[in-house]
Amino acid sequence: MAIKLMAVTDDAYEPADLRRILMEIHPYVDHVQIREKHKPAGTVYQLCKELLDEGLPAHKLWLNDRMDIALLLGLKQVHIPGHGLPLEELKKLYPELLIGAPVHSFEEAVQAEAVGAAYALYGHCFPTASKKGKSPQPLANLGYIRQNTRIPLYAIGGIDVERLASLKAFELDGVAVMSGIFSAANPLDAVKKLREECLRLEEIH
Repeated sequence: MAIKLMAVTDDAYEPADLRRILMEIHPYVDHVQIREKHKPAGTVYQLCKELLDEGLPAHKLWLNDRMDIALLLGLKQVHIPGHGLPLEELKKLYPELLIGAPVHSFEEAVQAEAVGAAYALYGHCFPTASKKGKSPQPLANLGYIRQNTRIPLYAIGGIDVERLASLKAFELDGVAVMSGIFSAANPLDAVKKLREECLRLEEIH
């Protein structure tokens, strides 16, 4: 099974530049998570609407912490941060929604699975500029979560082409990449290299 690739935006681009990048890279990723924490709701809505109008498949588009925008656009995927709305209540009200959940421990992964989260996003796994001064979460937890839960498991945090290989042993369902794509000099080239590595690792038994 190929490792799925999720691109997570970093809130560093103007909307027009971000739209251009996402339209270039989306054919090479499985998911695009819009994580624009400091942009107004109207700006994020307009960005997502234009992405959909220009042909980014709706099933690839995940909204981070913006249930309102997801519902307004008819999207079925949201990622709810740890400080966000309660997953259990969301699933009761919107059972058709796919809801991703961040986890930092086995216990949190069990909780996410129990409430029906679409995936558990574990991290951060490696040192990363977006988490300066914070120690990475133990990689050993990935193996324990994988062995003892059935929830789809993704890793995030400092992941690049070189570090992807070290994650293969955990049999992850996917990886989420922010800085490795959006801080790259050429995001499209970075995504292509990540995709190639995901496919290469799939062929290694």
